[in-house]
Amino acid sequence: MTKAQWRTLLGELSLIPEPTEIIDYGCGQGLATALLFDQFGDDFIRSVRKVVLIEPSEVALRRAGAIISCYSANQFQVETINKTMDAIDAEELLGETGILTNHIFSNVLDIDGYDHFKLLEKIFQRKGRHCILAVSHDRSFKGGSSRFRDLETAVCDPQYRDWFTVQQTQIWKFECGNGKPAIAWALEIEVIHGSF
Repeated sequence: MTKAQWRTLLGELSLIPEPTEIIDYGCGQGLATALLFDQFGDDFIRSVRKVVLIEPSEVALRRAGAIISCYSANQFQVETINKTMDAIDAEELLGETGILTNHIFSNVLDIDGYDHFKLLEKIFQRKGRHCILAVSHDRSFKGGSSRFRDLETAVCDPQYRDWFTVQQTQIWKFECGNGKPAIAWALEIEVIHGSF
């Protein structure tokens, strides 16, 4: 199911190989990042400078680190952070300046249990280009889908124009291979006046 969700989202995107970092939030065993690498291939993998895997389960995080390291062949650094979403510090999301940062959320952005607005605020402390790629079940009945829309509404609010500019945003709903409803969000944003 997760694979079907990501195949749909990634099929809508064209990622040009350029220096980039990837941060995978609630990465589990690293499936979303692995699917990103599988979709865009060796040229994309060679453009990656660093992958940061964030996961509260130490066992899952260890496995994710091992799996993603198999793609690296010592071409990029793999960093693991064993924390919950609320415990992440903005400084831990820092990386190389002047390159694109891809933020991956696989069945994570829409769940309760952490402050998704504060997490985006931490992400947007870093100046530069960011791309958020998120997929999940369409949990409309539990309010999950509304979190996607609430975040999109927040980042498009004109009051933030001095802080960042939204270059593209799109939310769409679709069915996975098993007929289950899913939702995806792709956001491209340029942070102008972050703290870092």
